[in-house]
This record gives sequence, structure tokens and C-alpha cells, in this order.
Amino acid sequence: MKFNILDLLLPRETKFYDHFEEQADILIKAALVFHDLMTNLDKMPEHEIKQRLGEIKELETKGDSVEHKIIDDLSETFITPFDREDIHAMAVNIDRALDILNSSANKIDMYNIRKTPDHVIHFADIIVDMCKELRTLMGLFRAKSSVDETVAKIHQFENKADYLFHISMADLFNNNTNAVEIIKFKEVYEHLENLTDCIDYIAKTIRGIIVKLG
Repeated sequence: MKFNILDLLLPRETKFYDHFEEQADILIKAALVFHDLMTNLDKMPEHEIKQRLGEIKELETKGDSVEHKIIDDLSETFITPFDREDIHAMAVNIDRALDILNSSANKIDMYNIRKTPDHVIHFADIIVDMCKELRTLMGLFRAKSSVDETVAKIHQFENKADYLFHISMADLFNNNTNAVEIIKFKEVYEHLENLTDCIDYIAKTIRGIIVKLG
């Protein structure tokens, strides 16, 4: 990113980078708990399942607090490091990713799913990888370094998730005659695919901000 003399003449509030990194850290923690839950679901006693669900909900609530802090700071800050609309979009969409992750975990519990299909575990793997890359992206964004490679990696994971979604749905409808099971897992797969889309959208939003900053 090229040097901008306005950054010296009009110092811009940088706390938003701190907030976005905190959001990304919370998202990683929630993704790791979800991954552990999905990987070990059939071996966990009920109290451990409830504990993991509680941890994800607690992280989702913490993420809500950071989003609210960003919105409050946005209304009180005169000069922002980039467009207010982009700050708002990033805050809302990272929080949305946390919401979808929490909702996905709740679906597993609500539908009393206690044995995780391999496709769900593969989704959990991809989600963890995407969240880690998103955290890397936040650091590059703050440092005004090139983000193209990391954005491309996140998009590659999203493409992998799209393919996994189609395979998962095909297997679900071709190998299951229980309508209730089909409905349950269809919702779970849709939630997980939406989550990967959301993370990919955040990465592309950052790339767009970089382009606008020049």
C-alpha cells in the first residue's frame, strides 16, 4: 500500500484494528471448540457436550460485546482509518460468522445428533483453517502488507467447502430414506456452508478496502 501524507497530517484512530483482531481471535477459539465437539461428539458424555456448547455461546456473547464496542467507537471517532461503511460491514459480518457457528452447534444439540457424519467433521476442519487465515489477514491488514495471497487461500478453502456441501447433500439424499434425518442434516450443512461464505466475504471486504486505500 502506498504512503499517504494524510496519515501524518491527520492521524487516524487505529483502535479498530485491535477490535477486528479481537473478533478474529474469538472466532478462532469458537471454531476450535466446535471442531473438538464435532470430532469427539460420539465419545462425549452429555455434561461435556453441554459444556462445549456453553463455551461456544459464551464466545458468541463476547463477540457481540466487541461488535457493540466497534459501533460505539465508530459513532465517537472523527477520523477513521478507512470508510465507516467498511468498518461497520466488517464488524457485522465477523459477528455474523460467530452467530452462525453458535447456531450450527445449537442445531446439533437441538436435533439430538450424537454421532457426527464425516462430512460435518470435514466442514469443521475447513472452518478452523479459514479462521486461522482470517486472523493472519487481520495482521497483514493492520501492517498495510499485501493481502492477496491470504485472501486467495481463504477463497480456496471456500471453494473446497462449496464442493463438500454438494457432496454432503448428494450423499444425504441418495443414501438416506429417513425424511427427518434428511431435514436435520440439510439444515446443518446449509449453516456450515453459509459460515464459510461469510468468512470468504470478510476477506474480500478487506481486499476491497485495500484497493480503495490505494
